[in-house]
Amino acid sequence: MKSAKAKITFSILLILGFFVVGYFVNFMLQTNDDYASEADKDEKKIEVSKYPGVDLVTEITEKKKYNIAIHYPKFKSDKLNTEIEGYASSVKEDFLANVEENKEYIKDRAAVLSLAMEIHPVVENMYSIVFSEESYVVGANAQQKAKVYLVDTKKGDFIQTTEIFKDTKQNREQLYSLLNTAFKESKEYSPLLFEGELKRWAEDPNNKFKGMYFTDKSAIYQFDKYEVTAGAAGMPKISIPLDEMQNLLTDEWKEKLQIENDKKDEKDDSKNNTKDKDKPQDKPVKDDDSTKGGKRVALTFDDGPHPKNTLKILDLLEKYDAKATFFMLGNRVDFYPEIVKEVADEGHELGNHTWNHKDLTTLSKVEGIKEVERTNQAIKSAAGRESTAFRPPYGAVNKQVQSAISSPTVFWTIDTLDWKSRNPAAILNIVLENVRDGSIILMHDIHATTAEAVEPILKYLKKEGYEFVKVSEL
Repeated sequence: MKSAKAKITFSILLILGFFVVGYFVNFMLQTNDDYASEADKDEKKIEVSKYPGVDLVTEITEKKKYNIAIHYPKFKSDKLNTEIEGYASSVKEDFLANVEENKEYIKDRAAVLSLAMEIHPVVENMYSIVFSEESYVVGANAQQKAKVYLVDTKKGDFIQTTEIFKDTKQNREQLYSLLNTAFKESKEYSPLLFEGELKRWAEDPNNKFKGMYFTDKSAIYQFDKYEVTAGAAGMPKISIPLDEMQNLLTDEWKEKLQIENDKKDEKDDSKNNTKDKDKPQDKPVKDDDSTKGGKRVALTFDDGPHPKNTLKILDLLEKYDAKATFFMLGNRVDFYPEIVKEVADEGHELGNHTWNHKDLTTLSKVEGIKEVERTNQAIKSAAGRESTAFRPPYGAVNKQVQSAISSPTVFWTIDTLDWKSRNPAAILNIVLENVRDGSIILMHDIHATTAEAVEPILKYLKKEGYEFVKVSEL
């Protein structure tokens, strides 16, 4: 009898134990969900770019407690990829560790990490890769850092600045003079320059000019925030024409960079430009301002363009006689200008989503304006016409941002959460449950699953009598 009671008691305790363990595990999963690594949730996007031998890796994550936007290149060389992927991973890991340390203080404002990338072709097989790392977790100011890589895609190796710059005392003095003059000639940076810090920077023997990189016409010096200027300058870049730098460079690199031919080339270009002025210019495509009766809805796509998904979406929009608005990132416009041109040629609305998907409320007014204006210029260069609408990343906006932007700021009424579910059926269901006349639907054309969801959304809404219009028409 006692043995039977003991068995019953043990069984009850065992069941209670399972409940307690299950509750604890569930609690821990819910507690840690906002801080979990995204590696097991978000697939990494690798896309072919317009630059030979360089693909683009993109990772954008939006969670309750933090937002991450990361861009970096992928090459054919394992050596290049190992270094750059390791750098990107370390930036993300440091940010997530910082978020974890400060999670009790993160309340109304989500933490933000932006690892943006610019790529500058220099000469054949040589690129300058420039990273801008900006993060905000808690406190008053965002953290800003820069990192530069010079790569030779043919050799599959990095180029050290010590191979390019003739490091002598005289050359350092001349470099300081060039930079000091350029800073003082800049209306933006001149009042913010710490001249003594710049001189110390130039004379420091441990400084190997890791922030120096090249375009096809200039040497650029990228400085970290606070390095030689006040914080309001952000991360200043100073450009020096290559012909002014030639005495500071090795003979090998003067030849590679073809500095002596630059002035002749510029003269030839000016002649060509004169001829171009006589050519008839393409007229900008005018938006159709006509409106129709009945129910209307605006489909909007963020974070593109994408070399495959955007084209697939364009085909579907044409099939259903639909217009949409594409809020594009400037750094992706730079990689895929031909896609931007196609979006414009098919009569869709071009929207600005900033250059690097940064939270504009964490930036100074000057930096925020740069993010927007630079993207406007890239869109106009690619499409032949400017963007007509603006959408701030994460919907983060304040009075400072609003006052600095002339284009209408556009949000959304339906968030499909396509970035989160990666499920076409789930995306469709959110639209079905929430759509009404005048809805602005948010999607992201960087996800293949979103492209899959577009046709059923178009089919359903057309059947329900909706007209698909540009967001500015609402």
